Amino acid sequence: MYLNPTFLLFISLTFVFAPTIQEWVLSGNDAWYRPYFVWLAFIAFVYWTQRGKARDEF
Repeated sequence: MYLNPTFLLFISLTFVFAPTIQEWVLSGNDAWYRPYFVWLAFIAFVYWTQRGKARDEF
């Protein structure tokens, strides 16, 4: 099974910075869109890493 190096880097950075990201998302009531921003960034990253693969590789 091939794992994209960029994806592995993203997973490792997420693991390292998870407490900071969680604190940023959950802090304050002034930005209600923060959790949605995190999900949108994750979806965009996954799309960006998978855009060059052929459909029959799955």
